[in-house]
Amino acid sequence: MCGDFNRIIIQLSQHPVVNKSFSDLTCTECEQAYVLINELISLSVEDDYTLLDYIQMARLKYYLGELSCKIYSVKEDAALHYGSALHLLEKGGLDLSLKKWIELVSLRMEE
Repeated sequence: MCGDFNRIIIQLSQHPVVNKSFSDLTCTECEQAYVLINELISLSVEDDYTLLDYIQMARLKYYLGELSCKIYSVKEDAALHYGSALHLLEKGGLDLSLKKWIELVSLRMEE
């Protein structure tokens, strides 16, 4: 597993998705990136995630959502990836509630 994980990381780091914006990627490049990121997610399942692990997984899910929007016309797939990314952030301990948002905005208003 570790070998596959490292191989995929190297492939992804050399892929155009790292240096190009989504709008500049070809459909083939998007599909390749989607497969690589999906494989990384499959190989990254652990029970003892840290906050950083949850953030990293959320980032991967976000990219799957972006790639889904570009590759497929079915927006529900992208929405599932985006929702999963937010769920991972919450699971990692980030408070995404409106109450927290109001609290943080209120602090900025006081400055």
